[in-house]
Amino acid sequence: MIMASITRRAARECAVKALYSFEFNKEADPVLLFAMVCNEAEIPTNDFAASLFTGVVENREAIDTKIAENAKGWKIERIAKMSLSIMRLCVYELMFTDVPKPIAINEAIELAKAYDTDDAPAFINGILNAVGKTLGEKKE
Repeated sequence: MIMASITRRAARECAVKALYSFEFNKEADPVLLFAMVCNEAEIPTNDFAASLFTGVVENREAIDTKIAENAKGWKIERIAKMSLSIMRLCVYELMFTDVPKPIAINEAIELAKAYDTDDAPAFINGILNAVGKTLGEKKE
């Protein structure tokens, strides 16, 4: 694993790529999978990226519940895996870290623009804004 001095955005990219891969390898050990994804793809990573990935994996049930409550008319299973990976990361940041809501949501939209379909940013933005509203004003 390449431990590097990387931006928080790059760390989020790393975490999203590992989360996406985890969708196809759910039986894998998360720590080993994260290391393997970073190594094979030669993705620079750091402790922040690793903590985002493990935080999402460890809190996935609560995160998915929050997404499902706010994805009106969508079942989690029907949401594209990349969109879901991006939303899980953002909802983790909204629920379990002190990252301000606007920053967490904006970062998710930027990830969607870079790694998802053309329709994804608006779809993700709508769900994440709804999630943000349900979490109150603690992170403005």
